[in-house]
Amino acid sequence: IWKSFLKKPTYAVTASSLVKFNNIMTSSQTILDTAQDFVNNFNESYATKHESFEKQFWGTKMALQSTDSITYSSESLSQTKKEMEDLLSNPKILSQAKLHREAIEGIKDENTSTSTSNLIKILDVVIKTCQCNEYPGVAKSIREETNNIESQLEMKRNQMDLGYTDADGKYQSVSSVALRNLMRTSSDESVRKSAYDGLRQIGPFICNNGFLEIVKLRNKLAKTLGFADYYDYTVTNAEGFSKDKLFEILDGLEVGTRPLMEKARAELEKRHGKNALEPWNTGFMMAGSVIKKMDPYFPFSKSVENYIRCYDALGITYCNSTMTLDLLDRKNKYSNGFCHWPVPAWIKPDGQHTPCVTNFTSLADPSAVGSGLTALRTLMHEAGHAAHFANIKQPSPLFSQERAPTSVAYAENQSMFLDSLVEDAAWRAKYARDVNGNPIPFEIIEEDIRS
Repeated sequence: IWKSFLKKPTYAVTASSLVKFNNIMTSSQTILDTAQDFVNNFNESYATKHESFEKQFWGTKMALQSTDSITYSSESLSQTKKEMEDLLSNPKILSQAKLHREAIEGIKDENTSTSTSNLIKILDVVIKTCQCNEYPGVAKSIREETNNIESQLEMKRNQMDLGYTDADGKYQSVSSVALRNLMRTSSDESVRKSAYDGLRQIGPFICNNGFLEIVKLRNKLAKTLGFADYYDYTVTNAEGFSKDKLFEILDGLEVGTRPLMEKARAELEKRHGKNALEPWNTGFMMAGSVIKKMDPYFPFSKSVENYIRCYDALGITYCNSTMTLDLLDRKNKYSNGFCHWPVPAWIKPDGQHTPCVTNFTSLADPSAVGSGLTALRTLMHEAGHAAHFANIKQPSPLFSQERAPTSVAYAENQSMFLDSLVEDAAWRAKYARDVNGNPIPFEIIEEDIRS
């Protein structure tokens, strides 16, 4: 209407037409202001609930002691996750976001400013995220029941005793990280076999402590929502295509690489005998001896320095983030590296940048052969996640969190590239040094490549 008003010749402007124009402009601004208030409230509410959950996630995964200000428990983990998901699954939030989006769509041609574009962008990601968290009817109770069992199982798994029998016949209580390292590095097959048997205790343990019920409930949830199963549900939400499409891609990859795998297994058997194909022997037969030779050139004491030097040379920065690093393996600590963000990075409406707060972990045992290299690889990977999400500068914390609709492939892209550098011969020639600063000999690099 107001465009046609502007096209009228000057002599056609009247008091009544000016009032009409002003009313249109006022209505347009009201639509934008109301939508902005909605996204402001949503962003702040999400950031608060996200942080509460992530603090519990970190505390329970790292087996931290509770303090006067915070208690870490499976109950608190479930509760804070529920509160975060309650916001994202609230049908009123989704409905309001859609209404605001539709209202702005009707006036966007007259409002082409950056703030309007950002508003549309935020509403789109709110709608998409809420759609990934829709749990209508009975689905909500299924999801909450699943979350409770998951939290309990995670705590039990963290406290599970694992171990192996050493060469002297004595039982040693160690983590799954240490067991995997022994399978790669121990020259004693009986020790490798014992470490393998120790790892295999995990399967029956989790199956007897809720995992089967979790699988049933997850699939029940997915089918309630119209998906084939839970994996189909998660893939569709994160990647935007179905499980069947993903398997088409993976099946092609498997078929294409199968001849290489079969050739490698045949070569391994030819070199070391049929016993080399046993699961507790394969890793050691492929690289066990060279790992020991490389070990002095990847001391854990140099890991953080090498990571920082490499990232600095690549020009990677963290935009004033605060980072907590938990790098050593220990009892009851979660036995896999990860990176999470209690405070996601985002730009507030006034243009103020909120730097992220990042927690990430590695699993080093400085006394174990090969642990320094494993820890460095994990450190480079998780630090890559931290750098990636620290540098996201978008107008909502939803853009810098790793859950759906964030693509797993997108989230892993930079971190996988950065941890692959540790395997690169040129990178090793530059950064792999012993405690006295001597570089790794090329003969060891070559042996590792050939192995």
